[in-house]
Amino acid sequence: MEDNNYRHEDFDDCFLCKHPALRHVLTGLLVFLGAFLAFYVVADWHFKRMLDPSFYMRRMDKAVMQRERNFDKMERRAIKQQEWLDKKAMKMQHKMAQHSAQFIHVEKVDDAYKIIIDLRPFDNDEKNVEVRTDGNTVIINAAGERSNRRGQEIVKYSQAFGFGENIDSSAITKVREGDKYIITIPLED
Repeated sequence: MEDNNYRHEDFDDCFLCKHPALRHVLTGLLVFLGAFLAFYVVADWHFKRMLDPSFYMRRMDKAVMQRERNFDKMERRAIKQQEWLDKKAMKMQHKMAQHSAQFIHVEKVDDAYKIIIDLRPFDNDEKNVEVRTDGNTVIINAAGERSNRRGQEIVKYSQAFGFGENIDSSAITKVREGDKYIITIPLED
């Protein structure tokens, strides 16, 4: 080999050339030392970053912001659910009011109140209607059965009518006229 004026014979007294095992051990030691130093530098950067207070403050800020977002989502969900429940309750109340308005009417004549009940939803029987008084309040409870496409359904109705004027609860009259049940509540003189 005559490249670049190199001659191997000039280096025959090389210590590592005579001990190849030592050459491998030293190469391995240098590789291990380089890997250790690289690991040490990266670990040092990492621990310095972890021990930096601003790093934890940024992490805590992110965690607080995430919790606030989650809380806002839960609050919005709860508000939507409550609005939905309120709408459903209003629809049910409206439906019940319309349904009860179809078969119960209250009228005031000169000296009495008349409650007119349609008996058809209550099996067309006045025995299914109970009338009680409590002071100036008249309580009506009624029940009946009816058939529909889903099967048998029980209709139950209960309402209290409060009258501001004094009523004579001992003189209440109940009369049936066809499908109508008329309860007359006279006023006290």
